[in-house]
Amino acid sequence: MSDPLRDRPAYRPNDPYETSGIQAGFQLPRWIWRVMFGCYALFFLIIAVATGRDTAALMMIVISVFYVVMVFGTTGILNAQKGPEYDSPLDRVGGVLETRTGPMNLRAVGAQILAVPIGMVFLGITVLVARATGGF
Repeated sequence: MSDPLRDRPAYRPNDPYETSGIQAGFQLPRWIWRVMFGCYALFFLIIAVATGRDTAALMMIVISVFYVVMVFGTTGILNAQKGPEYDSPLDRVGGVLETRTGPMNLRAVGAQILAVPIGMVFLGITVLVARATGGF
């Protein structure tokens, strides 16, 4: 049965005929965003510990942090301007995210989106270990 009081979901992401005011949006679960932001914060913290022994290095780290805040902050502001979004289909058991190349399950989406942030954390750890063992 359909509920006449509830808006129907968009036929497809960014449906040109969407009139309910609710957008398809990124359709990612919140935990993916939190893990991604946490990885970036951890990367900058590790790099600051590993290389932040002089003013020039700390200044470069601060500038890099400002760029990341600017990129994600601008995206967040623009995303908030467009209004509410539907819940992520990946929040449902067995849910899939429709993409241009076909449906993706939660595991595939998480692996693709979090590969770079997790890789950056490993890079930071590598720099920290090299700095600690190399004595430079």
